[in-house]
Amino acid sequence: MPNVGTPAWTLIIVPPNGKSSTKRVGFKMRWFRLAGMLLLTVATLSWIWVAAEDRVRESIVERLVAEQQTTLALRDTLQSMRSASLAERIRNSPPADMLMPVHAEVTSSFSRSRFHPILQIFRAHKGIDLGAPMGTRIQAPAPGRVISAGWNIGYGLVIEVAHTGGVVTRFAHCKTALVKAGDRVEKGQAIGLVGKSGLATAPHLHFEILLKGTQVDPLKFIAQSHNIDLSAPVPAAHP
Repeated sequence: MPNVGTPAWTLIIVPPNGKSSTKRVGFKMRWFRLAGMLLLTVATLSWIWVAAEDRVRESIVERLVAEQQTTLALRDTLQSMRSASLAERIRNSPPADMLMPVHAEVTSSFSRSRFHPILQIFRAHKGIDLGAPMGTRIQAPAPGRVISAGWNIGYGLVIEVAHTGGVVTRFAHCKTALVKAGDRVEKGQAIGLVGKSGLATAPHLHFEILLKGTQVDPLKFIAQSHNIDLSAPVPAAHP
């Protein structure tokens, strides 16, 4: 039987000169096994550490991607909410910078009581009359949608346009309608021609503005759409 205490490996150390004696160092197999196990353990731990770092990095990257996607989604949602809020505010606000439908002299103002030249009675005049020649182009004061374009006994040929903020513009005594119900119109677009249909003695445009169903003074309303104060005193002209 082999001696158990005999080294498995013997290392002979030869001195560089002859003055020292040769040395033998023995290594037992269990030392090699221990060293191998130690190296294997270190390698395993290193692999586990690297794998753990990779998983941590992947987790961080995935979390960053998820957070970025969440941020983009929140930004898109916020932008959509802002756009919806702006659209709602526009829908609930009267048009800005409205135009006069024709450039003409006001021949009859908005009044709660006016003598009607044909009916020969006093009654409210809930609009203004603009004296314009026959066939004068009538323009839309603001963007909107045509509610109706048809005949009325007193108003003759009437065009009505709905705008934002519960505003409706009405154009009476027209000669011709250039639009029909359901049409979308842009600011300044021609919607009809001045005439004298209905109870009218001469060509002119009867122009009304209704705010949530109630007639208001068109001159004041259009002035307010331009932030003009009609009640402010006019500065005196210098000679």
